[in-house]
Amino acid sequence: MSNVLFSSNEIDWQFPGMENQKQVAVCMDVGGTSLKSGILTAEGSLVPGSHHDDPVDSHGSAEGIIRAFASSLRGSLDAASAARCAVAGVCIAICGPFDYARGISLMRGVGKYEALYGVNVKERLQGMLPVPDGTPLLFDIDSSCFARGEVWFGAGAPFDRVIVFTVGSGLGSAFAVNRRIVLEGPGVPWLGWIAGQPHRNGILNDAISRDALIRRYHELGGRTPDVEAVARRARAGDERAQRVFEEMGAELGSFLAGHNVKEFGAECLVFGGRICRSFDLFAGPLREALRQTACVRAVLAAADIEASALRGAAQYVFDSGKGDAHAPV
Repeated sequence: MSNVLFSSNEIDWQFPGMENQKQVAVCMDVGGTSLKSGILTAEGSLVPGSHHDDPVDSHGSAEGIIRAFASSLRGSLDAASAARCAVAGVCIAICGPFDYARGISLMRGVGKYEALYGVNVKERLQGMLPVPDGTPLLFDIDSSCFARGEVWFGAGAPFDRVIVFTVGSGLGSAFAVNRRIVLEGPGVPWLGWIAGQPHRNGILNDAISRDALIRRYHELGGRTPDVEAVARRARAGDERAQRVFEEMGAELGSFLAGHNVKEFGAECLVFGGRICRSFDLFAGPLREALRQTACVRAVLAAADIEASALRGAAQYVFDSGKGDAHAPV
């Protein structure tokens, strides 16, 4: 059963009978346990009643996962048809490894969607969606979609050079220059993924994540399997819980100050993802570690953790009609 999402940032909408069809994008944000789908305009507005959060078993069969994808998208496509909207394209925001141009999953060893390895998701879906022939079906990196949503419509909008992070089961990141996602250039690592860089005895992703935070809490004597519980305890005065968030902020800030931020010339850092619902618990040490980095003017929480990826996916559809949605630095 779908759950309707997003009561804010929606617009008044004309339903059947409207004279001119509104160009919209139908988008889906693929998570580990749910699929968020919706209809969006080029202005980043979410069409009321079109946004759904559908369950998905990311450990299930390829057939079951594809059916779940198609069902979630069909719900929004049917709503677009009922509202007499013209669908400019469909975009799916999904994590990698993934061949985004061809729509083929390369996910293996990531703990989800393993059954899709080698499957051409694009071809499978094209025969299952009620769209006219030639309607673009696009795929993009989920962190890039989230970043695009934040630099066009969210916290990063006032700035020219922005790095957007998602902190959850891992650390995602994307770089933007003048609202365009960049995948190469000074300070930009491979695919914009900061967390893949060496850190301690591994990579940064090993140290900044849900599992790393819980592991550190256990090392200090705390017990809980849940980041949200650690955050609640921190706000209630648990010094061990407060310490793990503060240590995470200081470690991440120190790494960024010594690596990508200065070379890229980032004016603003934006933080989203599930752990960033607790941004207030680590923002202070994070900002302090970056205080001497002259280019940084703002370190901010994301404006919309829930919907920015959908907005960014929609922008990818509308940008792709004008050329490449990515640009070099």
